[in-house]
Amino acid sequence: LTRYYNTKTLNTITSAQIQSLTSNTYYWAFGDRYWKLSAKFYGDPKYWWIIAWYNKKPSEAMLNIGDKVLIPFPLDRILSMF
Repeated sequence: LTRYYNTKTLNTITSAQIQSLTSNTYYWAFGDRYWKLSAKFYGDPKYWWIIAWYNKKPSEAMLNIGDKVLIPFPLDRILSMF
């Protein structure tokens, strides 16, 4: 079963809001996908787009093995910004 997730239309977020977040560092590995990282760090694959947005890399094709990926937290604050 293949599952697809829609891309969200995002509101403009201020740099002050972004700076209020914390992040964990993750290094992109073979077989990684945004939805897998979202499931691992947020407990739900549907928030994959937050990781893509925060790293300014809307497509996984823009990442190479070993690239640093920042996982922003806390999720509830990020969602309230949108």
